[in-house]
Amino acid sequence: MEQIIDLFGQYGLIGLIIISFTESFISPILPDILLIPMALAEPHKAIYYSAIVTVASVLGGIIGYAGGRRFGLPIMKKYVPQKYVDTIEHWVTKYGVWAIILASLAPIPFKFVSISAGVFRLNMTLFIVAAIIGRSKRFLLEGVLIYYYGPQALALMKSLSDSTLIVTGVLLILIWIIVKLKRNKVKAPQN
Repeated sequence: MEQIIDLFGQYGLIGLIIISFTESFISPILPDILLIPMALAEPHKAIYYSAIVTVASVLGGIIGYAGGRRFGLPIMKKYVPQKYVDTIEHWVTKYGVWAIILASLAPIPFKFVSISAGVFRLNMTLFIVAAIIGRSKRFLLEGVLIYYYGPQALALMKSLSDSTLIVTGVLLILIWIIVKLKRNKVKAPQN
């Protein structure tokens, strides 16, 4: 794997785009592995690199979504370990866009998320919006921290990663509950 990362690293921004794009539908290499060293090498470009990674990741996610929608469970079972298929189906069918946003933030290959969204036929527009929100938050947070804090950002990212994901998850679930409650009030018959 290190040889692959070194190879793409030699191509700089193009390598970063390729890794970010392909990670969303076939590659197991997370973009952070190349994004962070490139951003640390040129902190004044950290936000730019993060924005490029976000766009490439979402575009690649559209390919994963289309593949999942076209080929269904067989393609999902090829790329997603069987032990996760039922869990992913539960989350995507029950929570929809919220599951995509949370999974987009997680340090797991985005291909699991994009292919699953297509397989379980999540609305494509909602998938794209959720992917943009989740991937932006994930990658742009790294870029902003590196831009402002340079090498010290690594320690900050490590300390924030778990707590940020948990806090974001709790906030998204609370928003979802509030929206559900408001919709139920609107649907309830008035006497």
